[in-house]
Amino acid sequence: MSTLMYVTGVVLILVALATVLATPFVLIHYRIPHEHGPECWWCHPRLLPRKRR
Repeated sequence: MSTLMYVTGVVLILVALATVLATPFVLIHYRIPHEHGPECWWCHPRLLPRKRR
């Protein structure tokens, strides 16, 4: 087995695992009414600091 095949397999397994783990959270989020406010971290991520003007 070449290194490329091994790395490709590991990446595919990690993507599949992430998908399986994220699915329940996605389903729960979409069952919430769409107008659930700005406190939703999924719809309004605060990863980057906001610039002050």
